[in-house]
Amino acid sequence: MVEIRAAIQIKYESERPILIPKDLVKLSKDKQWLQLRPTSQPIIELLTGQRPDKNASLSGSTAMANLIKKRNQSFDQPATPAEQLFDAPEPGSGKKSTRKRSLPDNQEEEVAMDINGSKVTCLMSGKRPRRCDLTIQLEQHQIETIIKTIRNDEDTATAAQKPEAMAVPPAVVQEVEAIVNGREPVNTRVTKVLQVLEHHGLCQQQTLVPSQVLCHPSNRGGQMVSHFDVWAKGHQLLAVGLQVHLLQGSICLQMSTDPQKRQQQVWRNQQLVQESKGSLAPVSGAEGYLSLASSHTTAFLRCLEHGTTDPSGKAISVPKTDPVWSAIQTGWRWHVVASSVEEAMPSLPQFFQVGANSGNAIGRATSELEAACQIAIQVQMGASLESAIQSVASGEVACRQSLPAIGHYVSRYSGGTSFPLLKFLSHFSSTYGTTCMMGQDFMEALSHTTFPDPGNLYPLLRTALWATQCTSTKQQDGFAQLLTRADVQRLSSPQNMESVRTAESMLSDSWKLVQSQLPEGTSTNAGSNHLYKCFGKFCVRAILFLTKKEKLGPDAQQKLESLAQILDLFTQDVSKVKQATPAAEAKTIKDAVSAQPWEATLLQNTHIKVGDQYTLPKEHGAKVYQLLQITNERGTMEHRPVLQAPETVHVPLAGLGKWREDFQKAAVVTALHQCYQEQSVEDLELLCMASSPQALYAKKAIASKKLKLVPLGSISKVKTGQKPPKLAIQAFGHDWAIGSWKQDLQFQAEGTIVPFFFFFSAEGEDEGNMVLTTIKQGPCTVPILHNPAKIQANEQILQKVEEEAATDQAVAAKRSTFLDPGDLSKPPVAVPAPHFFPRASSACTMPKAMVFKKPAAPMKAMKVVHKAAAQSRKAKAKKKPAPVCKAKAQKKPAANSKTTEKPDLPPLEPWEYGGGWEEWEMMSADPNYEPWGGQCALPKDFHRRYRTS
Repeated sequence: MVEIRAAIQIKYESERPILIPKDLVKLSKDKQWLQLRPTSQPIIELLTGQRPDKNASLSGSTAMANLIKKRNQSFDQPATPAEQLFDAPEPGSGKKSTRKRSLPDNQEEEVAMDINGSKVTCLMSGKRPRRCDLTIQLEQHQIETIIKTIRNDEDTATAAQKPEAMAVPPAVVQEVEAIVNGREPVNTRVTKVLQVLEHHGLCQQQTLVPSQVLCHPSNRGGQMVSHFDVWAKGHQLLAVGLQVHLLQGSICLQMSTDPQKRQQQVWRNQQLVQESKGSLAPVSGAEGYLSLASSHTTAFLRCLEHGTTDPSGKAISVPKTDPVWSAIQTGWRWHVVASSVEEAMPSLPQFFQVGANSGNAIGRATSELEAACQIAIQVQMGASLESAIQSVASGEVACRQSLPAIGHYVSRYSGGTSFPLLKFLSHFSSTYGTTCMMGQDFMEALSHTTFPDPGNLYPLLRTALWATQCTSTKQQDGFAQLLTRADVQRLSSPQNMESVRTAESMLSDSWKLVQSQLPEGTSTNAGSNHLYKCFGKFCVRAILFLTKKEKLGPDAQQKLESLAQILDLFTQDVSKVKQATPAAEAKTIKDAVSAQPWEATLLQNTHIKVGDQYTLPKEHGAKVYQLLQITNERGTMEHRPVLQAPETVHVPLAGLGKWREDFQKAAVVTALHQCYQEQSVEDLELLCMASSPQALYAKKAIASKKLKLVPLGSISKVKTGQKPPKLAIQAFGHDWAIGSWKQDLQFQAEGTIVPFFFFFSAEGEDEGNMVLTTIKQGPCTVPILHNPAKIQANEQILQKVEEEAATDQAVAAKRSTFLDPGDLSKPPVAVPAPHFFPRASSACTMPKAMVFKKPAAPMKAMKVVHKAAAQSRKAKAKKKPAPVCKAKAQKKPAANSKTTEKPDLPPLEPWEYGGGWEEWEMMSADPNYEPWGGQCALPKDFHRRYRTS
């Protein structure tokens, strides 16, 4: 096979010639243009003078970013106008256009910019010209100007080359460990370690922007960052003003070159975003570094760039002139350490993080729980307890006086060498706790209080005390005040020992259950969130009950009467199905060429995600399995029954596509039915229905926001990219459409009626008494209708609609002027709203029969005149005056009479009338007359109001 390629050779000074591919050279307007693609290996070598490494890029080069910014500014400037016949308007007389320029399709434009006194001509093209690569004229002087500008930048070398993942020599490891274990101040030791690593090519300085940096999983003792602390520090930065020079010299690590370990690092950050419930910026997939310093600041800047809201759901607006935007767009200098350094010295990231806390101007000092986690990590890595405490004390620790008590707690009450109880506290505090300190008195009482029971140290009770204090909303000067030293000591008194023993036994059994349900070898799996939350709630409720402070806790509305009741609540919480919502992820570019087999499998099966739950009914029946991990050979699924041993299934990569996320649909259906049961309990007493015409009415006055109608119906998943309907549930990162079952409008013996689908929308914007809103039900956000204002008795239920919906309603009304009179011998029946799961759902049971009551005797009923027909008749009456109807009753003509007297009324059309003359006489004479013996669900004057109009 013969392949012919054309290329252009460019030589700069005495360097070797560079062959530029032909596809980077354009011909436009009789000129040749060179596209400076930042990821092209020849372009990088030409501009930097160095042979680039694999996957190198100039995207992070400050000089390249400044060139593109200057080009865009020149493009946005309006061209010099030609000489005008009349004078131009005065400045400020017209509004300044803030809209950015754009180019028509297939149009190109030349833009000239000045670089150090030299003119460089650029070519702009595409629908988004500001986003296109820097394309300059293929001319000797212009290329030389660009090369000099790029090489004068300090980031030139770091953009072309990255720290190599080379093995760390043993001599370097010994030298670094000697510095780390020295007695010099911590910041001095950090500086010396960085110098040693830079000398051996294992660390270098590079300018990074926040969008390139995630948080290291071992940051702050494995707690990473708390979204509460991120926003608290961010508000402080905005209040005093960000000083970027204080961030210079931040430390970060390269992501691991091992695909499995790199995947774990990304998953930890995705889980952090998921636990923040949208308060942290999502992981985009373009990140390549893990922060050990300035982590909270970096996370806050990522939030501003992505536009996320704070933990309270409020969005903040920062002017573009604020220094934070300069830090977001241009970044700052970082010390980038190679990933191989962490593999050779696993404790080094922890050392860097301790030193980083000592240098931040607006930082958050290490709390008691973070200090305990840092001590535990160093002990796990082989350090002694004394040296671990000394290492933590060398940093900026606000709880320095409490470190001996914290170390004692870690050595006694953390659950063993793997510290499972400490990991639970770390997870629970960062997710559901508040940012506060415990205080020296509380920590000493927690660690050294002795219970009069020589055979039990009560580790679970101490864990519950700490977890409860973490949820304290009562604070003073940053210290939690929910529990005090006296509360802890009071629990150790002899009169309270019986309840304390019972609580410890219950907590111990519950913790064993939680441990048995956790996946083996991990405590940070997505499924552990629900278990940790349930156990944390059990701890808080038990401690508040023992200390008699239930009213001060976050669950004050729940009345607690005994420990047995609290245990029942824990059992109910654990049994509830909890499926985590996947973190919001931005669409990223995937490299299918170099993708590993497991990566290719996930790209082909987008519904497969590690940590989610799936079913395969054909082979495993109704069992629900969780995907624990996926390798290049297979995926590991696990089913965990409550009272039996877990079942593990190894699925080949080719078979993963057969597994379906039907479990999510079942969870959505269950949540919708639970919402219907909880919110529609009083429908039986509040509502009644009428047919011919179909309508829904209030039987009695309903207070504001007391009536909630849930659209119970069929569930179907909305396809990706398809516009969701108005009635849709948001759950698990997807939209689930709600469809209406067939409503039983004839009120048969058995049938399905959902009040939500039994009424119509109002015709005007100002009409209607129900509005559409949403409510949270488990993992789902369910749309419902509720009344914002009070509804009077006998008032018709109508939904307020927007202008577009009202217009459609009016059009529909014009199309259906005549109504089906139905059976006029039977009146409309008042039917209470049913409360049962319809038979159309397989997930619930249906009552055998539901009998609708009918009137004792059939009576003649009058057809309600349609509004349009009434207006038409009214118009006829105006044209030809008719005698006024007399209130006096008229006699019914005899059957054998040849002439029949008619009432003195406007003429009626045949379809307008369905009742007898006697009934019309009675209703005209008696304003309180109720047809059909008062069994009608309509207002008393409903028919007369329409008939007399």
